[in-house]
Amino acid sequence: MPGKGFFAKVADTVSSNFNVLGDPDDLSKGAINAFDKVTGGSIDGSNPDGVVSPNVSGNTIVSNTPKKPDTTLERATSTDQPFSVVNTDGKSSYYTSEHASEVYIAKAVDTKGGATDREITVGPRPYSAFNKYSLINYRGNPLDGVGDEGLTKDSQRYTTIHPNTLVNPTATRIIEVTGEAKDNFGYRYQYSDFALTKYYGKIPNNQLLTLRRFAYPCGDDIITPKGLDEAGKMVSIQQPDIARAVTWLGETTGNNVADIVKFSHGYNWKDAEASVQTLQSKQGASSGKFGSMVNSSKFLSAAANASAGNDAVASNSKAQNAGYDSFSNTYPNHVFGPLNVIKNTLVRESGLKFEQEFSLKFEYELKSFEGTNPKVMMLDQLANILALTYNNAPFWGGSVRYVSDGSVAKPLGDLKKLRSGDYAGFMGSIVDSMGDMFKGIASPGGLKNLKDNKLLNNLVGGGLMKMFNTPQGGQAAAALLTGDPTGQWHLTVGNPLNPIMVIGNLAMQDCEINFEGANTLQDFPERMVVNIKLKPARPRDKAEIESMFNSGRGRFYLQPDDVADINRSHDTSAYGNKNVKPAKDDFINVFRKIANG
Repeated sequence: MPGKGFFAKVADTVSSNFNVLGDPDDLSKGAINAFDKVTGGSIDGSNPDGVVSPNVSGNTIVSNTPKKPDTTLERATSTDQPFSVVNTDGKSSYYTSEHASEVYIAKAVDTKGGATDREITVGPRPYSAFNKYSLINYRGNPLDGVGDEGLTKDSQRYTTIHPNTLVNPTATRIIEVTGEAKDNFGYRYQYSDFALTKYYGKIPNNQLLTLRRFAYPCGDDIITPKGLDEAGKMVSIQQPDIARAVTWLGETTGNNVADIVKFSHGYNWKDAEASVQTLQSKQGASSGKFGSMVNSSKFLSAAANASAGNDAVASNSKAQNAGYDSFSNTYPNHVFGPLNVIKNTLVRESGLKFEQEFSLKFEYELKSFEGTNPKVMMLDQLANILALTYNNAPFWGGSVRYVSDGSVAKPLGDLKKLRSGDYAGFMGSIVDSMGDMFKGIASPGGLKNLKDNKLLNNLVGGGLMKMFNTPQGGQAAAALLTGDPTGQWHLTVGNPLNPIMVIGNLAMQDCEINFEGANTLQDFPERMVVNIKLKPARPRDKAEIESMFNSGRGRFYLQPDDVADINRSHDTSAYGNKNVKPAKDDFINVFRKIANG
């Protein structure tokens, strides 16, 4: 039940929406408008399914600072130069002119209750060469510093290729560079990662695939991950990987790049078809409450039928044929409405589609290093693969879950005396219990101390509960998901010093381990082949897809501070959005004004 503040808010909102001097209909419209504003519902039927959803704007970052004069029209009519044109200083004309990105104000309160607003912005970034309304935010490779640290300035990071990224790294180089990175726990390598692999030294390491597992779910960025502490402050949440395995891209290895570096995405659409709706006539309701009383009374209905000139046969015939549909049996053979019509349309449904399921193949060969037992090393590698893909677990035989809407009263009497055969003592205990039940009823203080008298409390309180509703404890509703990572696996695709993409929040679905070849040293099979099937733990949106190719450090396209947001497109419902009116300052009106002049 809402608190007092709720009703006060409704009252204030109702008073601000009522037109006291206007038409009486304005009174009801004002009440409906007030209810919608306070509760987020829709008395007027604009939300016919009755589903209550959280305020979307409360779950997203929305700019709350005044924008500069809008330049969307100017950007829409701008032109660029041919790609062959070079500036007089010999530098590229692309990605050299920076523009301010959108600014957000984070509202917060310090420990003393004072406001501590904080401005959040990525800063100036160059315009995209292909999209007129977006800035680009290239974050370099995973080993570059956070933000601008370690990156060249004046947009040169967008036009300069670092020599280190052109060299095919050796295993030693990969181990040394990742080991030198400051505060890097989760993006490291060691020589044993390559020891028993079949294709080490045969395929360049810029085709490397690295699968890691962490102790708890991970995102795309495993070098500089951030999170909130108990005080709500952003802090580093470094964690080391608990197991890893490497293999290589290529058809020979069974890891085709076309099967791994791919994804599909789209929207959910529903086919809406116009049709003839069969509705029950409610003409009888037009007679009002008095008419209903007449119809429900045999004497009054007979008098009404007599005054209308209907005898018993006519009255009965009318009643028996009420609600009869003469086309009910032949409906499939009739066509209602015109024939040459278009009656289907696609309308958006909730949710986005994203699929990125793939398998990785790892192969290991029986080898000996410095006189070690090769079988022991292969078993060691097998245990590492199990740590990467599986868990220990105890046997669980199930359990019982009880769901109840109340409690059961304790039986009268002392059951211990009944079990022992002391029937006289048991009957005496019943008398004592009955005395406790009615204790205090005759006392004048019984009503004053109702909370101490359980019998009167149940009698009086139970009646009051039925009159004014009862306190009810609802079951938890599983409708509030956070969207935080739930997958513990992470994949680096390509050169670890300059990868093609990084993919976190992966869910390991299946792992198949095979042993192949003849028995060799120690009578153990010479090869172990591991196939691991993975998929995203949840769909990704556009920004999260960009992040995979941007070192896991966020979206590639940013919003300028003076251009309409292209990410907030306008979707049409099956009713042509007659029940949804964009606000006067809605983002889509920027493009609508351009279209309509």
